[in-house]
Amino acid sequence: MRRKATLFRKVMKRILYLHGLESAQGGKKVDFLANRGYVYAPEMDYTRKDLFPFLMKVVDEFQPDIIIGSSMGGYVAYVLGGLFKIPLLVFNPALHSRKFDPIIPEFVKKHYPTKMTVVVGEEDSIINANTTLTYLQDHMMGNVEEVKINRVKDMGHRTTLSVFSDMYNKTI
Repeated sequence: MRRKATLFRKVMKRILYLHGLESAQGGKKVDFLANRGYVYAPEMDYTRKDLFPFLMKVVDEFQPDIIIGSSMGGYVAYVLGGLFKIPLLVFNPALHSRKFDPIIPEFVKKHYPTKMTVVVGEEDSIINANTTLTYLQDHMMGNVEEVKINRVKDMGHRTTLSVFSDMYNKTI
């Protein structure tokens, strides 16, 4: 009797990556992600007047399985994840202490993500880790199904590739 061969196809995640306010598009983190799934990492101008319609189109067309964001990108990921119920991995998200607020309608900000992993650097002098954790406790208790917090001891605002890849591998 011959056995039928079963073909297993690895399902690739669709990853939307939103860089920080003063960071450039692409780089080693995007290269890392590209080896793990389909990545869309648009050039982000958080001051653009049509930011929200642009992001709506991105999510509608790309249909990400997860959104990963850093700093201002982490804040925008938080907003999108809340609206669309997409899981998040955010690094030092600018949930507070932003230089400015991107143009996002107020009604959208009233939604909360259902599943998220938050990575904060204890040495971050731009987005204070304790303030972030207090913000999450004050705003999310009872609204989020699953939130995981990872405090990284010797990390400042910039996330190294080793921390980024380690947190990705632990989360995904």
